[in-house]
Amino acid sequence: MTTRVPPPDAADRTAAELARAALIGNREDAERALRRMNAIETVLDATEEAPTGMLGVSIDLRNTTVDEERDYRRATDVLLARDDLDPLLRARLEQFQATDPLDLAEKRARESLMIELARAFNAFAEPVGKSVMTAQMAPYRLGQSLVQYAVQVYTREPISLQRRQALVHWKEFLARHPEAPETSYVEPEVHATHHRLLLTHRDRALRVAEKALAFDKIRLALVYADRALRWVPEDQRASDLRDEAAARLIEIREWQRRSVNATQEDPAREQPAEVRALALALLLPGRDAADANARLREVNPNGPLADEALYVDAMLLGEAGETQQMWERIEDLAERDDATSNMQRHAEALVANPQLNTWGAFRAARRHNRWTRFKWVLLGPFFAGIPDRGLPGPLEWIFDVPTLVEHLGGTPMRLINLPWAKALPSARVAATAARRHLEREPRGPRADAARSWLERYEKKRGNWIATLRLVEDSPNPDLEEVAELRELAAAQYLETAIREPNFALRLGLYKQIGQIYPGSTAARTAGKLAREEANEVTVQAIRLSRGFLEENPEIAGPRGLGLLPELLDNDSTNAELHPEGVTLVGAQTIRVSYVGPDGDEESPPKNKFESVDADHLARIISLVEETSYRNMLLDPLDEVGVDARRDHYFERVRLGLTDGDKLRPGAISQYTYKGVRERYGMVRHRESILPFDLVFQGSLSTLSLGAFPRMRKPRETPDAFLYR
Repeated sequence: MTTRVPPPDAADRTAAELARAALIGNREDAERALRRMNAIETVLDATEEAPTGMLGVSIDLRNTTVDEERDYRRATDVLLARDDLDPLLRARLEQFQATDPLDLAEKRARESLMIELARAFNAFAEPVGKSVMTAQMAPYRLGQSLVQYAVQVYTREPISLQRRQALVHWKEFLARHPEAPETSYVEPEVHATHHRLLLTHRDRALRVAEKALAFDKIRLALVYADRALRWVPEDQRASDLRDEAAARLIEIREWQRRSVNATQEDPAREQPAEVRALALALLLPGRDAADANARLREVNPNGPLADEALYVDAMLLGEAGETQQMWERIEDLAERDDATSNMQRHAEALVANPQLNTWGAFRAARRHNRWTRFKWVLLGPFFAGIPDRGLPGPLEWIFDVPTLVEHLGGTPMRLINLPWAKALPSARVAATAARRHLEREPRGPRADAARSWLERYEKKRGNWIATLRLVEDSPNPDLEEVAELRELAAAQYLETAIREPNFALRLGLYKQIGQIYPGSTAARTAGKLAREEANEVTVQAIRLSRGFLEENPEIAGPRGLGLLPELLDNDSTNAELHPEGVTLVGAQTIRVSYVGPDGDEESPPKNKFESVDADHLARIISLVEETSYRNMLLDPLDEVGVDARRDHYFERVRLGLTDGDKLRPGAISQYTYKGVRERYGMVRHRESILPFDLVFQGSLSTLSLGAFPRMRKPRETPDAFLYR
């Protein structure tokens, strides 16, 4: 039996005429059709019948027949003032209105002003609030904060990020509407803001050039000085910097030219026979290089080739395995005067090479780490130096001395916490140098010292896998310690495997635990987890949580999953849906998770698999997608994440291609649709209408406690990174 479709009524015919008029841009016909639609709505309202629901869309269609975009936006503002608009239409129109370049520019300009006001307000409120318990410190902290604010104002860039965004929107408005009356005040703003943008680019280039010049990177300084002149031609500061860099580059090139000139004196002229004998001994196999080198040194112990003889001695010691004595000789050479020694630069290059002089690099890194930890205990966050504000060095320290004094007061507390403090970044450098030394000389005379230090470092940060490897590689490992470390390393490996979200990689990690640490407790646990997960894995794992179904009853209802209302009434006496909800497990099967007999939602669910015919499953998926995307349009917090595997499965369901679905770990989607309350808590976070947050702040290191209002700064837009 076929269902007859009713013929179009007057509203349908009027809507069709209005759509035709809008498509061809005929405003008169559109106005006429809109009047008829208004009349139809009036009649329906008078007879207490349901409205057509097309009036808002009809007005929007009529508005599209205007010639200018600005006119359409003004008409849209009038339409949005109505209270009978469909929520989806209202959301679409509001999104369109939010793209007005002039409004966006003005909004960004206001945000820039609000940020400056917030900085000024916070600079005053924070030091006053921190002095609640120590009122005698209020003038000192207030003065310090105001000085720091003045430094920020002095060193800030000529144009803020928000003003740069506003500049782009203003330029877009002028390109779209060159004849609009608003151009009379937009053009001066564009010119002024663009000039400040050029100054910002110039200042950034000059900062890089000055730092490069300070570190003797002359070519880099020259490039950025040229760049500054391209932004602001004939800038005096940039011109002076470029001239200085060019002069120093000419001087460097002169040094290079002079350094390649060969000397006319041949140091081997005085001992030709001994030099030839040593050269042959070094080049040909079977020769006694040590004897030839000794003869060369005996002829003239303080001659011009004495350094070469000492260098050859070091090489021969290294070949004999006496690396400690070899580096002592090379370090002795490196400390000599480069004006009189012809091997000093070669030795210095070897000593400074961390790939070759691994023990020296480790010793220097460990010494630097000790010094860094001492500075951290003494100075706290200032151990790495003072913040770079773009001021001369003495001024930088003057502004930070008050804060530094406060942190000095926390030295006893940091000293107490030192045994439990995290490793500083300098410790990672020392650890890298220690590993490099062990790789190069695993049985060298200093290997035990490097290994002992590295073991303590890895144990302190809980890296039992690396600790086990070090102990096993030691000459005489303690078997009991090895057994204990194997258990700890296996547990660490298992913990990492459990956190892995990808099913295929997780099973691979479980297998590796059994192969690398056989017989350990973690290996047995990994095998058990692998079997359980392999038995429970499904083709797909797309979950609709109970919170999502409660907020979207149309999906749980007869048009969707067809769940009984009792499953969502929070009454465990008549069966209840588990928080895990319903899972699409692939093919034409869904898994419904119920609360167990104990009624505890925290306990594992009781799962039941249900078969769904292909057409019904396609309707469920379409309803889920339509509902989720509509919710995201109405509420930006209810966003839908990106998942290509989920979308691929949904498309296969719509095409009816689920019969042949097979388990492929790389195609499993584990996406979860969650409700907004489930994501953000029972009470969703809403920003206060007041632009302030009440902040309670204390510090054990400085023994201070206070409360103060902090003015919130506007959030950056998602595209802000494009304007930095």
